[in-house]
Amino acid sequence: MADDAEKAARREKHKKRMNKILFKCWNLPDAEPFQDSSHPSCHEVRDLASVGQNLDKGVYQHGRSGWELYAKDMGIVYNWHIIRRGKYSSRAKAHLDKVVGFFSKVDPILGELVSKSKPSDDSSDGGGKKQSSSSKKRKTFERDNTDSSPRKKNHLNSIEGLTISQREKRAMELLATHLEECGGERSQSNNFRCKVIQRPGGRYDSVFFSVENKRFKSMVDVARFLNLADDRPGSGGGSRTNSRGSSRGQKDSEKRKLKRELDKLLKLHTKAIKALDDHSNENPVKQLPLNDVSMMDDGSNAAKAHREGKIVPSSDIEAFPGIPSHCIPDLFLVWDFLCTFCRALSLEPIELDDFAAALSFRPVNVPQASSHGDSASNIPVYLSESHIALLRLLLQDPTSENWWWSILETPEMIEEEGEEYLNAIDKKRKTAAAVVKIDMEALLAAEEDMDITTRWLLALEDVRTRKPDNTGPMKSAVRNAIAVTTNQYVKSYLKKAMRKWNRKSAGLVKRAVVWLVDRIREARPDVWGRSVSAQEIAEQKKIVATEAAIEMDRIVEDADEVNDADLNLEVESDEESDFDEDEGSDNEDEYADQVDNQGSPSKQACTMTTKDNDGITPVTTFVPAKPVPSIVDLLLPPGKPTLPSDLVHALTWPPVIGATSCRVLHWYKRRRNEVDDSIREFRELKPMSIAERRARESIASFRVLSECANPVDSNTDHVESAITHLCDGKDYLELTAVQRLCILRILIEAAYDTYHVQQSIEDNFKARMNAIKALDAEERRAKKEAREELAAIEAAARERLAREAKETFVQKKRQEIIQNNEETGDYSTEFLENLQDDDVIDFDEDTKAEYEALPTADSFNKSEVNTVVAKIQEETAFGTSILVVLTLREIEQREEKHLKSLQDKLESFGDLESLYQTHSADRETSAMVDKLLKEIATCIDLKQSLPQLRSDAIDALNDAIDDGTVKALRTAIKTAKVAKLSGDDVETGGIWSLDLLRDAALELKNAESRKRVTEAQKDLVAKRNKCFIRTDPLGRDRYQTCFIHFDYDKSSRVWAERDYILRNGTPDKNEGAAVLFKTPESVSMGARDRDEDFVSLEDRDKPYGNSFLSFSRQEYHHTSELGTLAMHHWSCYTTDRSIRVLIKNLNSTNEKENALKEVLKETLEAMALASVSSDAPQNGVLLNGGSAEGVGQDKKSLPQEETKFRTSGDSDVFSGLKGNLSEDDAALMKGVTSAIGRRIRLRRIPNPERAPDVAQYIMGTITGWKTGILSNEEAVNKEEIDDDVSHRSPTPVPIWRMALDDGGELHITDNEIVEGLVRASKWTNQHPGYIERDAPFLSYRNNLGRFCGRQVDAPSSLTPLAFARQMLKKEQDLYMHLKSRTLENNWGGKCGSRNAWVASLKEYGHTFEAVRDGLLTLENAFFDLTGGFGTNGSSSHDVEAGEQTTESKLSGKDLLYDEVSRFDIELESLGNNVKGLWNNPDTRAIFREIISVCETVSILALGLDLICRNSQGYIS
Repeated sequence: MADDAEKAARREKHKKRMNKILFKCWNLPDAEPFQDSSHPSCHEVRDLASVGQNLDKGVYQHGRSGWELYAKDMGIVYNWHIIRRGKYSSRAKAHLDKVVGFFSKVDPILGELVSKSKPSDDSSDGGGKKQSSSSKKRKTFERDNTDSSPRKKNHLNSIEGLTISQREKRAMELLATHLEECGGERSQSNNFRCKVIQRPGGRYDSVFFSVENKRFKSMVDVARFLNLADDRPGSGGGSRTNSRGSSRGQKDSEKRKLKRELDKLLKLHTKAIKALDDHSNENPVKQLPLNDVSMMDDGSNAAKAHREGKIVPSSDIEAFPGIPSHCIPDLFLVWDFLCTFCRALSLEPIELDDFAAALSFRPVNVPQASSHGDSASNIPVYLSESHIALLRLLLQDPTSENWWWSILETPEMIEEEGEEYLNAIDKKRKTAAAVVKIDMEALLAAEEDMDITTRWLLALEDVRTRKPDNTGPMKSAVRNAIAVTTNQYVKSYLKKAMRKWNRKSAGLVKRAVVWLVDRIREARPDVWGRSVSAQEIAEQKKIVATEAAIEMDRIVEDADEVNDADLNLEVESDEESDFDEDEGSDNEDEYADQVDNQGSPSKQACTMTTKDNDGITPVTTFVPAKPVPSIVDLLLPPGKPTLPSDLVHALTWPPVIGATSCRVLHWYKRRRNEVDDSIREFRELKPMSIAERRARESIASFRVLSECANPVDSNTDHVESAITHLCDGKDYLELTAVQRLCILRILIEAAYDTYHVQQSIEDNFKARMNAIKALDAEERRAKKEAREELAAIEAAARERLAREAKETFVQKKRQEIIQNNEETGDYSTEFLENLQDDDVIDFDEDTKAEYEALPTADSFNKSEVNTVVAKIQEETAFGTSILVVLTLREIEQREEKHLKSLQDKLESFGDLESLYQTHSADRETSAMVDKLLKEIATCIDLKQSLPQLRSDAIDALNDAIDDGTVKALRTAIKTAKVAKLSGDDVETGGIWSLDLLRDAALELKNAESRKRVTEAQKDLVAKRNKCFIRTDPLGRDRYQTCFIHFDYDKSSRVWAERDYILRNGTPDKNEGAAVLFKTPESVSMGARDRDEDFVSLEDRDKPYGNSFLSFSRQEYHHTSELGTLAMHHWSCYTTDRSIRVLIKNLNSTNEKENALKEVLKETLEAMALASVSSDAPQNGVLLNGGSAEGVGQDKKSLPQEETKFRTSGDSDVFSGLKGNLSEDDAALMKGVTSAIGRRIRLRRIPNPERAPDVAQYIMGTITGWKTGILSNEEAVNKEEIDDDVSHRSPTPVPIWRMALDDGGELHITDNEIVEGLVRASKWTNQHPGYIERDAPFLSYRNNLGRFCGRQVDAPSSLTPLAFARQMLKKEQDLYMHLKSRTLENNWGGKCGSRNAWVASLKEYGHTFEAVRDGLLTLENAFFDLTGGFGTNGSSSHDVEAGEQTTESKLSGKDLLYDEVSRFDIELESLGNNVKGLWNNPDTRAIFREIISVCETVSILALGLDLICRNSQGYIS
């Protein structure tokens, strides 16, 4: 009986679900044609109404088979229209896709069944006609089987209604019958097809076609073609003659056809031989790219350096001062986001160096400022603008509603949410907590018949579907269960639960009943039809009893509970007739009354018990512990600030940012908890305990923002400490650079979830796709031109090969004719000399045949053509028609031969002395001899000087080829030509060249082609980059080093991110330069992974468990040794020299490195273009801190000394310059004996006239020095001479060479070298008290948003003076309204207090103490103007802030600093009945205490805003 009831319940559930699907299909748009069909069928359904009728009749109630039949019928409704191709076919297809989706949610197999269901053949239109037509065909055949030919005329009426396709089918059936009658087989008709043609008069003609498309007019012709019918009588011999003639013609046709096929095969054979030859010559195996593993240790410099843990080339920049190396990824993330979404934020971008300097900026007077609040004025404008921009973006977006209220969330609030907002795990958690105490072990041990257990469980199942206010049915169900069960423990439990029953709400009763049913389900799987053994049931009972016992420890029953016997449920209640059976009640809260009184003794006892069992009690909610309200929370309004608001202002942003970050982090804690629970639920692991949950919440910041964290197991929490610092109202500049970065990271994490940013990303994506399409079109055009150019060269190469073959043949035949004529003497010499090429070709038939057999231009293989193509490209690169390529040894042999020929020619003149003494030589001979002597002397001199020049030129050529840029190649080729590695070839009339120079010329041609393409695509690339989504890496090398260039960074910078090489133990002393060698502990950072969430402890030591952990940890490090986030080594290449060395170490045979190499070459080309168009110096001379001069400047402005720079020997000069330093600076330079190799930081004024207060700081390294002579102009700049400078001799001074970090070099004198070294040391080490007050980031102004006000006021937007102005303005706005509502005005008028207050602010408003006292005075005045505390008659003189009013009452200070009472503090005047400025004396005391002890202007601004809100509430 229980089984029948369960089956009935399941069928009812399935029926409801089917009805729901049918209801959705019925209500689809434009579903009228499918609701009621105009073509009903008695065999199957045609419309949704028929499906509904079948559903009501119970046709689909048999489980799986019922669902399948239901899916088929629903598919037939739409597929019937689709197959007919009627006017609703397209609509049917659209509806069918949606119906398939409905069924796929139930089961994907059902969705597939819906799409494949087709109506039966006899249900479609015309089925009856087809059947009658086929029967007529059979009757016609039986009636006409005596005649061999088909009859047409007599059966027009029977076939009049057939379509053309049906006629063709009928004709094919008749043809098969006719062939069978003629002695053939019916299958022979399969080799023919029929085509019915309708004539204009309405007549139909049937024509047959064979496989070869041969046409037959009738079935007789088909039978005759198959030799199944004789010729007609009366044809006589003429027919045989015609047949014989047709056979002869057919044979000729077959011969021509075979010949064509043979020619085609011969051509294919020739093409295959050529393709095989090309494949063999190209050797594609050598062209396959090498993988990373095979190149890990290939013996190259890069492999050797990586094996030793070194970086090649050495980086130019590795870190920013004040920013830890492990925080560089966060620095990039924050800066890149602010620059990328600058338009969405209304924030102008800033350079990366300036952003890092702003983050690490610390004024001299922080900490321990002499005057509170003065340090805040020094906050960089960019930090203020960026924080306000992010705050405005977050508060304007609707997603902020999710996290703004997160700190007020409690488990009870989540418990009261409707189930439609919860996922499956949360729903299960809702019913997991017990509310009634019971001995579960005894309950499960009690014996009871299984049928009885099933009956009372089914009775209680009805409670699960009821709403809390549907109390009558719940009570009835519990009463029935009590009557049925024989288990006394169950009866006792249900009676206890019913004590909490209430007529209006029975939420706790439902919770208790559902908890019991779920526990019985877990403990007794056999009750629900599962076949399990008795041992498994016993083990499951034990587990459930243990878990229930832990839950019971959390419940403390009230002492005044009545006995079980006192509860009588058998008496019929008068109220039962009034209960509401409607399940669709308006009350959607599942357990609306489940929250007990917080202050009850039971609750307190329960809390104490819970704390004792935190280690074993399973967690029941994902809501984190509620934080204690901060000072800022007390000053903020209860609701989320709406823009425009004074809360999002230049005066208030630091504490508001702290409160916002606290809420966002709390929200991410909750989401982290949800993820943890979901993972454990998916892995079928036990829920974690409350103690484990709280331990994870304590390190939530490390889990959310791991990159900002310290190494593993560190107790320093930068995120929490920064939020606490700001929420306590302290100074923003007291935060460290890491803490400031953490705050920005939190805000940006929340900003990524906003609709505005998501919409910007979508818009950028669409625009970027269009830009990429345009760029791809340009690239395809460039590739097409390259292919066309290569095709033209290949065509020219083939023509050259064919021409050379003909010329060789003609020359050979000419020689043969001459040799034969010497033997025969048939032709005269004159005849042979006058023979033309055409005459030789037509000399005889054999020669002409051989000439015609010569290979054509298309017959040469790929190898031969590629050789000639390469030769043509070489000649084009040198601009000649003939190029002779030589090796260096061949060039030297040619020069020696030339010298020997000159010497032999000179010796042919005899003794030169006697020639000059006797004057026997004429003038021409003497000139010739002198010319020979000069040429010989020149050759001898070159023979001595050229080897070194050529060696340097060859090195330059190799470097330039590896570099691949136009500038480097042109310079190297010019150097090679000076070294005589190329010249005119007298023998061929062309040019000879060194093979390496030939390669460089070809590479130059390719580089120029790339440059042309880059310039052509420059505008399209700029358009694509404007549509920014994310920064994509340039590429990776074989060691997975990632190379990145940021669009808003300097164009010359390429950043590299490398994995550390993990080693255990301490590194050797010889491994000082091995920066990549690290221990696993030093590389790990952030929170460790909770492996128990992924793999249970039992599976941890098993192979599959270890393999899963290793696989998951590869995300952190490729070795899978780390269970935390891994640090990476970051470095930056800024100079063209370092990037060229980087390109040189990349291997082109590796696919990834070859692609990276090409991208880096394009970067070098872009750097070259930028250096040409930019005014910034790349190379130049900087004297006395002035502006850098370009490379092409006048030589007079350069030092006159031509000596080379030396890399040592400046100790004496440098020691003399150190004597001019102050004591503090001299202490920094103590131990520094030479400037060579030291870091230097120069200060320049780019625009002394317009912006004399804005400096530019340049970093570099001293690489050499020399003693130079200054010109007169430079001497004037150096102030070393007087007005008579033109008559003074030049002054020698020491000059140092400085290699810039961003490329190029500068020459500086002694006036800047020492100051630059001291400045670099202080800047790098963050020397206390060192500040660059004219740094570029301090002069930043945001012209897009101007959140800090005007450009002039932006730096002082957070000063006491700015707050004084704000306070005066707010007082003026509110005073008149308050004045009109009071009879006693002790503030304005004749009293003079208001005028004195205004005068004091104007005179002393620049000090923090003055504005703080002014705010307290303003609060006192407004308090009096609003009537004090209303009916009590208390005034400001009666209650002073911070004092005890009664002995039993706590002071404002005690209330403020008590964490328990803080939860009940509300400073906002709420409601419509506001009687004064404050609700009660405690509120005012707390406010005055906050203002009295605050240290920043931002807290004062929040306090002013609170006073204004309360005053406005009083006015309203």
